[in-house]
Amino acid sequence: MNVLGCAIAERDSDTNSHNYRVTFYALQLAEAIRLPNDKKRDLIAGAFLHDVGKIGIRDPILLKPEKLTPEEFEIMKTHVSLGEDIISKSSWLKGALDVVKFHHERYDGNGYLQGLKGEEIPLNARIFSIADVFDALTSKRPYKNPLSVTDAISMLENGRGNHFDSQLVKVFVTIAPHLYKQLSNFDEHQLELMIQRLIGHYFLSK
Repeated sequence: MNVLGCAIAERDSDTNSHNYRVTFYALQLAEAIRLPNDKKRDLIAGAFLHDVGKIGIRDPILLKPEKLTPEEFEIMKTHVSLGEDIISKSSWLKGALDVVKFHHERYDGNGYLQGLKGEEIPLNARIFSIADVFDALTSKRPYKNPLSVTDAISMLENGRGNHFDSQLVKVFVTIAPHLYKQLSNFDEHQLELMIQRLIGHYFLSK
């Protein structure tokens, strides 16, 4: 997972830190709803590898500092199917597919690529999409400044029932401020070590 995550990070410099942060947020939400450990392992794998298909997106689109045109966005969407193709080649990583394939679906059915609705969307993908959007909102990007945690939470709450699973948002917003504050104390190396320690027992324990 680290190798594939680092491979895409070589092309998109923020991806590595983003992978660690979204894995942390998603896992903490999974803990809060008491997701079984086997599902947590799949969630961790999916969080690390959710954007692996971006390896196949051309640099002028992947690295564009401005908003994508509609045509460019259609190309960017294909990172989902590209990621599915990559992950499908490994039986060990097949648990990641729910997140890789469905993390851009929306609860109201207006997401992509399949337009799934409500609980048709796998639970791990519903968990991950909240973590992914929260990190995107609170992170600096070439085309935007970060939002405050309060504003990011407000946007998540506004997305309840349309973008996100309402019950999952309800749980996440109660833990998000503490989680964000916890991560803000780490540089990238410290973040990597913390995440590796946190997730290690899910894969290495007997």
